[in-house]
Formats: sequence, structure tokens, C-alpha cells
Amino acid sequence: MEFPLTRVQIQRLDSGELEFGDPAQPDAFVYTYDPRVLEHPALREQASTRNQVDEIRGPDEVKKRLKLVGWFLAGFCVLAFIVWIVSGLFVRVAVAQIPPSIEEQFGEKVMKEVHKQMHLFKHAQLEAKLHAAADPLVAALPPTPLGYKFYLVDEDLPNAFALPGGNVLVTRGILDLCNRPEELAGVIAHEVAHVNQKHIFRKIASQVGPYVIFQILCHDDNTMMGTFGKGSEFLIDQSFSQEIELEADAVGWDYMVKARIDPRGMTDLFIKLKEEQERRPLSDIGLAAFSSHPATAKRIHVLEQKWEKLKDKQTFPPMDKGAYW
Repeated sequence: MEFPLTRVQIQRLDSGELEFGDPAQPDAFVYTYDPRVLEHPALREQASTRNQVDEIRGPDEVKKRLKLVGWFLAGFCVLAFIVWIVSGLFVRVAVAQIPPSIEEQFGEKVMKEVHKQMHLFKHAQLEAKLHAAADPLVAALPPTPLGYKFYLVDEDLPNAFALPGGNVLVTRGILDLCNRPEELAGVIAHEVAHVNQKHIFRKIASQVGPYVIFQILCHDDNTMMGTFGKGSEFLIDQSFSQEIELEADAVGWDYMVKARIDPRGMTDLFIKLKEEQERRPLSDIGLAAFSSHPATAKRIHVLEQKWEKLKDKQTFPPMDKGAYW
């Protein structure tokens, strides 16, 4: 029995079988479950069979291509995730190599920019209020070569930010917003976490590329100072990623717990900042460390969960308010 290719009729049955027939022999059919037969070169030579094969394989080809695209996208996402993890670790390792002398030089350079753009001022009562909240916290932290230096900024918007070299700046507005020393300690703990985790250096290092990071790993002090020095201007108006801000919250929270300072002071301050954001247009609030990434409501929720999971909630005596609150 022969079916001339010029007359062959091909169709896929509902059962999945392929049926080959010849109109001139209506009672004769050939069946197969093996789709590889459609790949035979002879079926591609004739226009009639080629068109039938293309029509039959159409849905399969779409599925096949979608599957290939899906695997490609999945592989790309996995590769991107691996690159992100590795590059993040690479940046952390590079930043950890920065010696205190470089950090101090960079901090001095940045503070010169600060003095040009901001009004730092002295105020005995506000400084006493600041140190009453900061000193118990700092005393519980591991010693650092550079220590911590606190400055007052004559600005009524509630804000605080950390700069290299252990420099922490707080505005008059944030001091006015804090009614308890625990709240101000929460601000300071967050900023000190930025300093100790070297978040500013990590942000700059992640932007300069692998070659420069490699030079930093090789302890090239000139490269270090040149790289970080170029980024000094933007630090005064810094904003960090969601990951970094959440990390500063978590590390600052741990600092407060270690110092036996009620960490809910940080949560209470965020609640006040959220109310401040709702009261003022966002563009009017310079909350570099508190308003942008992530949303304050989310950060409050995360901190409230940390409090719920805290086993010992009885180890936080009220801080001494003294005459400054």
C-alpha cells in the first residue's frame, strides 16, 4: 500500500494520534503517536504536506517557544540574583578593607562641605539633651578608632544623617519632635548603625565598578581616597536603598536592646515622623534617613514585629530625663 505524498492528508486526532490518509483510498489509514515523523525531510519537500505539518505543529511550536522563553527568563533571573549576591558580598569585603585613616580623611572632607551648606550651631541645652540620649547608647557599643561626634543643625525640619568618620548630625527639628530620650536614642542608634555598617562607602563602592573595587581590595589608598572623595557632595543630601534603611533599623534596634534602652522609642519616633509626613507635603520634608525608602508605615510594622518577638521585655528601665526634657 502506498500513499503518494502529493495526496497525503495529515491530521492530529483528539487522542493525540497522527493520522495519515489518502482520499483515493478512503478505507486505509496509518496512525502513530510519535510526533518525530513530522520532522521527516520528505514531508517538507512537498508544499501540501509542509503546510499541513506547519498547521499541526503550530500549537506545539508556540508551547515549545514559550517554554524556551520561560527557561531563558528563569535562567536570567537566577544569574542576575547570583550576580547581585556576589557583587554585594564583593562590595562588603572591599569596604571592610577601608582603614580608619581613610575614613577619617573622607569624613573631614565631607564635613567641610557640610559647613558650606548648613548652619551648624552651639546650644548648651540642646547639646545636653542630645548627649543625655546618646551617651548611654554609645557606652554600650564596642569601641571604635574614630569614636562618634555629634553636631546640631539649625533646621526646623525633623532630620538626622550620618557621615563618614563617625559624624552624626541632627536638626533642631528632630530634637523638638522627641518628647522622650528613648525616641532620640532611636534616631541616634539608626544613624550610628549607618556609620558602623559603612553604608555610605557601600553605596559609593557599588557605583564605581568591579575594577575600582579590586584596587580597593588591593589596599590602594590613593584609589580609595579618589573614589570616595568624588562622592562627597551628594552625601549631604543622601538617600539609601530600602535594604540599607531596613538594615540600619535592625542594627540600631539591636544597639538599643544591648544598651537596655526601650527600643520602642525608635518605633514611636517613626510614628511621629509618619504623622509629620502626612501633615506636610513630602517635598517639604527633608527626612533623608526616614522618609524615602521604604515607606515609614512598613518600617513601623517591621519594628512592631521585632518587639512582639522580643523574649525579655522587662529589661528596659526608663531613661533619665534630667532637666532637658
